[in-house]
Amino acid sequence: MYKKKCLFRNTNGSWGKEATAIESVWAYLNGVDKKTTGRYRIRITKMSAAEMIAMGVAPENTPSEFFGLQANLDKWHEDHAWLPLFDWVGDPDASIETIESDLGKQFRSFITGLSIENDFSFDLPKPPKEKSIKLPPKKEEKPVENDKPEESTSSDDDGDFEWL
Repeated sequence: MYKKKCLFRNTNGSWGKEATAIESVWAYLNGVDKKTTGRYRIRITKMSAAEMIAMGVAPENTPSEFFGLQANLDKWHEDHAWLPLFDWVGDPDASIETIESDLGKQFRSFITGLSIENDFSFDLPKPPKEKSIKLPPKKEEKPVENDKPEESTSSDDDGDFEWL
């Protein structure tokens, strides 16, 4: 048996504005005969290129579609406080809610020892193929036909100029 409950969530989202940072703290109960309880937290931050430039962590010429993403899960330990467990790796275009759900599923699998069927990896886009330039076929030059064969006007017959 595994159960979890969100104790609280801090976010910078507001009405009409999607959150770019979230921290949620969860309580869990695990076990059948011997039950264990604990706490874990999930922290997710997405920053746009403009925000990263304003903070001085990205150069001025950073493309506008660039963003920073950090997502992790920490487990509470009575003697050592928050211990880092997971850094989330997955689709960078995923929503914060999806990332939070993925980390929760991974923690459940970690605690219970039961595999999850989901694969949270993603394929990177394939690099563009090199464009080959097709040139039009070369036109063959036809030799000019003379009625009369050329006669040598040179008195030199030593062949020094045959290559011309």
